[in-house]
Amino acid sequence: MNSVFIDIANNKNISSVLLISTDVEYLNKIKKVLGDKYDVVFFNNDRFYLLKAEINCFDLIVFDNSNSLLPKFIEGFKLTRLSSLNVPMILLEDDISEDLSIYKFSNVYSIFNKNVDEKILLDNIELSLNFLNSNKKVQFEKGFYFDINKEILFQDKKIIKLTRTERRLVSLLASKVNTLVTYEDIADIVWKGKEFSIYSLRNVVKHIREKTDELFIKNSSNRGYVINTI
Repeated sequence: MNSVFIDIANNKNISSVLLISTDVEYLNKIKKVLGDKYDVVFFNNDRFYLLKAEINCFDLIVFDNSNSLLPKFIEGFKLTRLSSLNVPMILLEDDISEDLSIYKFSNVYSIFNKNVDEKILLDNIELSLNFLNSNKKVQFEKGFYFDINKEILFQDKKIIKLTRTERRLVSLLASKVNTLVTYEDIADIVWKGKEFSIYSLRNVVKHIREKTDELFIKNSSNRGYVINTI
């Protein structure tokens, strides 16, 4: 099969799952099990670098490691120049590796035998996504991500210390990623009716950029701000 993806769904209102395997027959079998319940991308090629930064846009990865391709996947991931993989992974194995560090780097959430009953796999995908949705993290460029529930900003595993106002602003923008949040909405939600000025907002944004990256928060047509995901 020459194509990289054998199926691509586009429903952004449901959880997104990336299923990686070189076993096309297995991919098609799992495809039937998952049906239309999730936004699923099936990746049937071991040229993992083709995934690029898009890989961190998924909610969950299901990785078939029966051919011991996980080390190659990790090397391919490093070619994306992203410093870490923050997407949880369900790993399908024939035998569990003695090198546990490889699981840690890959952010492995759980491990199953590849021959596990498809219903059990589906149930665990659902359980994982339900848990992850209740502990949602929004991924940005250059290894930054925001824990929505804990309201903590990270770069890789490092916590970026924010003031209360900075945290409220990042939380608001992270809850509306890729969407313009107007000055009016920022004033209502972040400042909560207290004295507000564009100059104080710009100062807050300036301090956040100093702690993160100059392009972390972007101004949009002098109407508000936006944070873009990868």
